[in-house]
Amino acid sequence: MSETVEPLETYPFIVDHDEMLAGMGSFGWRIATSEEHGPMMALAEKLLNSQLTSAETIEWINSVTQMTSWVYGKDPLEGAFLIVPVSPKGLEALQTGEFNPGAPDESHLAALGTLCAGAYVGAYAGATHEARKAVMTATAIMRVKVFGQVPAFARAANEDGARSMVSLGFKPAGFGADKLWMQPVINRPEEKVA
Repeated sequence: MSETVEPLETYPFIVDHDEMLAGMGSFGWRIATSEEHGPMMALAEKLLNSQLTSAETIEWINSVTQMTSWVYGKDPLEGAFLIVPVSPKGLEALQTGEFNPGAPDESHLAALGTLCAGAYVGAYAGATHEARKAVMTATAIMRVKVFGQVPAFARAANEDGARSMVSLGFKPAGFGADKLWMQPVINRPEEKVA
């Protein structure tokens, strides 16, 4: 049973897919291929020392959003970045603790071309100095440039993750799932004066 929640500040929008691809690409990131989802998830779990969801689930989420699973490097992969744009229903589910990042309800995902009301960062990790630099740079820039008008969420997999989230301006959410962190809206759209 879901609890009544206070609405969070959010300015839902449709993600510009081309801008997302170009922006992430400028930092060396690319959408994972079907064959890379297994190695990507294995790398993320190793680097975070935490069990994440299955490669098949991430591949499915990516098929819906077209912008969830990102990799850095090739042969071997050096970095993994998972970002899930969430729908207005997904934002509510994050607040009530009903959002399940390991097996999300499809109605909680902002499918390509639909309204995005929030962003859930599932994992970000780099095995090399360059990959870690690309993770932090892409996280900060894309947060402002693409997802600035919606709140962002993540969970701290470990102490290093918590420290990096603090450096990016995240704070414990105080609602939802255990260890849920949040960064509120950072870019409000300009209002047109009539």
